[in-house]
Amino acid sequence: MADSRDIIVEEDGIDCRLSTWIKRNDRRLTFNSVNTLCRKGLIKVNGIKAQASYRLVMGDVITIPLLGITGDVSTPKIDPKLAKLILDAIILKDNHLIALNKPEGLASQGGSSQGTRHVDAYKSKLQFGAKDPPRLIHRLDKETSGILLLARDVKTASAFATLFRDKQVEKIYWALVEGVPKKEKGILESYIGNVDIWKPSINQGLIEKKKNRWNNANKKKAVTFYKVIEKIGSKYAWLELKPATGRTHQLRIHCAELGNPIIGDRKYKSSEDENSQDFPYSFKKLFLHARSVTFVHPTSKKTTKIEASLPKHMALVWKHFGWRI
Repeated sequence: MADSRDIIVEEDGIDCRLSTWIKRNDRRLTFNSVNTLCRKGLIKVNGIKAQASYRLVMGDVITIPLLGITGDVSTPKIDPKLAKLILDAIILKDNHLIALNKPEGLASQGGSSQGTRHVDAYKSKLQFGAKDPPRLIHRLDKETSGILLLARDVKTASAFATLFRDKQVEKIYWALVEGVPKKEKGILESYIGNVDIWKPSINQGLIEKKKNRWNNANKKKAVTFYKVIEKIGSKYAWLELKPATGRTHQLRIHCAELGNPIIGDRKYKSSEDENSQDFPYSFKKLFLHARSVTFVHPTSKKTTKIEASLPKHMALVWKHFGWRI
């Protein structure tokens, strides 16, 4: 479909009603407009027209038309500077896959306030002569930098959906956190629901409420492995984070629950960060980076590891602290 975006359903979308999932991912749309688009056949699942009541399965490819303010199908306006930024972010390209080192502050997909300033709106610029534009395999938060994968064909997208479902993709993130965890390494486990993701301001005392999550049927289990790589006294720590599940904002929530919120994360902290003389850079940006992904390439069958260099605001702090990468 021209002027559309494709989204692969991840773990947090399993068994969700199609209309609810779309409304959650594009807040400009109402349930009535979603139902109308489904009746017109403009929203498809795996290339086939789908009813709003369809229950999602992990790996489903949802095709949604790009919409204007009025709800009409529209053609996005292209910003040449943003197009160049995205092209310059390419760190791997073969016949089946593209990997970007996504800049911090650039959304993966559209939303209620993104307009067309997101990677998915520029997929035609990443086509490079292929039959179809590439499609996102997974997502990164707008504030998170690092590796973002796009499949250049439906077969590759489907293969990666299977890899993610079977836990065959290892993702490693780097974060700078406030304070130092009591244990050098460990496992973070909790149950995360929409109230934790979208309304963290009402969730004061995350650690105290942690036990209540385990028996809440509306929440899904989230597991993260962490390890302290370096530290500055008791003030800051460089953490390696390895998510075993793929919940929205999982790493940010888990670090907050650990008592070591990620620097620059104003959403999951009860107080504002203040610029410190220890830092050569502002606290305003999030210090969370998708450092690497490792998987068996679905075509070559070779073990592939992709690494993304740190964004400027993190690289300056790492250099300031004398931390070697």
